[in-house]
Order: sequence, then structure tokens, then C-alpha cells
Amino acid sequence: MVLKLCDHANIDQSAFWQGMNSLFSINFPASLGNIAEVYQRISSLSPLAIPSLINSMQAQFLLARWLPGDDVEPSAITPLTIKSLANHLGLMHQQQHPQWGSLQQPEFTAIDWPLRLKKTLQQQADSIEQTVLQQALKQAEQLSENTFVPIMPDLRWDQFLMQQGKLSALVDLDAIVYGPRTLEFVLLEYLLDQSQAEQFAAEYQNNQVIPDLTDVRLPYRLLLFLMNVLGETDLNSWLNHPERFG
Repeated sequence: MVLKLCDHANIDQSAFWQGMNSLFSINFPASLGNIAEVYQRISSLSPLAIPSLINSMQAQFLLARWLPGDDVEPSAITPLTIKSLANHLGLMHQQQHPQWGSLQQPEFTAIDWPLRLKKTLQQQADSIEQTVLQQALKQAEQLSENTFVPIMPDLRWDQFLMQQGKLSALVDLDAIVYGPRTLEFVLLEYLLDQSQAEQFAAEYQNNQVIPDLTDVRLPYRLLLFLMNVLGETDLNSWLNHPERFG
């Protein structure tokens, strides 16, 4: 079994959870009390193994069954790894919903998305250069996201296990929410090199088309930077990262 204890001090200071609670209003860690529905839902949708949740308590702990598999090391990623990731996300993105927010009860409408995104950017952007911030806020105001799917704003390789070169399990489901799939694609641009992105796109398009990121890339990249999703501290380097998708 795997026991995850809730470290309230770290969560209170976490830029990631501050951003998640501000934007998606999921009220973590209190939401641990009803996370069983998330495990059940994703288990029914994903081709990957999902741990069996034994018990959880609001703001306290989560106990799940241990799953076999190896950690995903960047040096061990193969075309099979990329294909299995694309298949998993493609199936997740087929589960469309007109509203967004927590996976258990998405309460926000499409009209709310640019408003809450702008507010979250403003709340967390104390040290951001005003020129960049204002440009991102302007683009955020003009966003038109109309369909929402299950996404992981903290999508990283260490959330998965792998066996025989491909992903076998998803083991960290704490931050899955309904949101625009474009946000997940912007994060994918940091996880995949160009060759991997092309492999991903070829497999993903068996389920649906790759979204256009042109109008969303700046505000979403700034959001992910402010949430410290991958630990990058150099904003210029982060914003100038190569674009992998359309």
C-alpha cells in the first residue's frame, strides 16, 4: 500500500496549489475527502492502471494500493512511452463537458474561464514584468474556451509508472480537474522534444485533432510558470521555450 499524508505547511506555501485553488476552486486539501470519485472516474476512462483507493480523509491522508512498475526516467522514454501517453490523453480528452472546475462537480461556465484566469494571473504575478503581464492579461481576456475535459495541470513523467517501455499506470490523481485541453497541450510542449511531439501528435490524432495554441500559449505559459509546475525560475527561458504544436 501507499500512504500519502497531507503536509499542510507545504500546501499553504505551494504556488501550485494556490493557483489550483484560485483558478479551479477545488479547495485542496479538503477535496481529499471525496477524491474516491476521481479515482473511479479516471479508472473507467484511462487505459492505464489506476491505484485502488482504500481510504481517504478530508485534509488528512490518502491510502491506496501499491502498483507494480518503474519510475519514468527521461532517458528511458521510448516511442512506446509517447504512444501510451498520447492514447491516455486522447481518451481523457474525449470526455467533454460544457462546464469546468472540480472533476466531481464542475461548476463554472465558459464565460467564467477568462475572468478567473485573469484574476489568478493577477494574484500570483507580483514579480512579473508589467509588459509581459499586461500582454498575457489582454490575451486571457479574449480567450474563448467552450469545451472542457479532464486534465492534469501538474502533468509530469513522475506521475506515471512504466513497464516494458510504455506507461502502465497513473498514480497521482490529486490535481485532475475539468479544464481546457489546450492548457495541457501547452504543458506538453515542455515535456516533449520535437521528435516526441511528432510521435505524440501522430497517435493522438487517432482520437481527435491537435488544438491550435497560438492564442493561448502566452497566458497559459505564464500561469504554469507562476504555479511553478516544473520548477523553472527563469521567466524568459520559460516563455521562449520551443513551440511543439500548432
